[in-house]
Amino acid sequence: MKVLSPLDSAAEVDLLVDAGAAEFYCGLLDERWHERYPVMSMNRRPAGKGHFRTFSSLREAVMRAHDRGAQVYFTLNEHYYTAEQYEILWYYIDGALEAGIDAFIVTDFGLIASLHARQYRVALHCSTGATVFNRRSVDFFKELGVVNITLPRHLSVPELRSLSAHVSGVDLTVFILNSRCVNVDGFCTFQHGLAGREIPPMYRNACMLPFQVSGFRMQDCAQPQALPQEACQVRRQKLWERVHVDDHPCGACALYDLYRMGIGSVKIVGRGNPLERKQKDVAFISTLIERARCDDGDRAGFLLHARDLYIQTYERNCRAFMCYYPELL
Repeated sequence: MKVLSPLDSAAEVDLLVDAGAAEFYCGLLDERWHERYPVMSMNRRPAGKGHFRTFSSLREAVMRAHDRGAQVYFTLNEHYYTAEQYEILWYYIDGALEAGIDAFIVTDFGLIASLHARQYRVALHCSTGATVFNRRSVDFFKELGVVNITLPRHLSVPELRSLSAHVSGVDLTVFILNSRCVNVDGFCTFQHGLAGREIPPMYRNACMLPFQVSGFRMQDCAQPQALPQEACQVRRQKLWERVHVDDHPCGACALYDLYRMGIGSVKIVGRGNPLERKQKDVAFISTLIERARCDDGDRAGFLLHARDLYIQTYERNCRAFMCYYPELL
């Protein structure tokens, strides 16, 4: 099992490898795309930090990673692209190939098929945005040349166990740390970005407004006074302060089970995070992977150790509402 770490610059490579990273994922966004599409990002991250800015810096990062035995994956994981965007996409694809990247992480089915048809000598990985929930979906993407699939955040440990037991010929990646959104990535069209209180438009993002679905008859809807007050207005609550913008969800307790399922990689979310946080996250997860490897048969002991190490590392208690896999608590 490998740690898949975010990467924002060549200067981070050695320090993150030293912390335990064996794989990196990254994106690149420059003026060629941003001037034409200022709102939409090509890789699910808004303009600003969290991107390489030049192919020369990407090439340097790839060289450093390869020197340390690590791999670098290039993200082109927006849900879909229009036909006119493909011309620009090929520019970025060619640049990433020249930089020596090891794989493309893609969501758009058409782009996956196009890359497969061109038979590039790099791997094709399927992003979580493709919403692979079952083995038939896995088989579909295998036919398109995909060799690695990042599974959705919302699969439980029993579901992951069942899926991993019934697939072969493809590696599976699961989320393990940071950014556990209540929405399913592949079914969500909101901007894929987080921020603290200092950036109010992103902090108060609409996707985290609590809602309740209720059914009403058409004739009732014609008479607003007949509707309950809850159906007539959106009540702002502070749910996102605890569940979303906190942005520190953790699934480390599941590593014991994930390791024995044969999960290939665990992904740490965090493009744009400070280097110090990336180092801490990678070291925390890589330490527990080694413990999971050694603690054969002592699942209870591993769970206790994972929670103790979490408290020691992050100086806060383990919280059920911030858990990726709460069924383990």
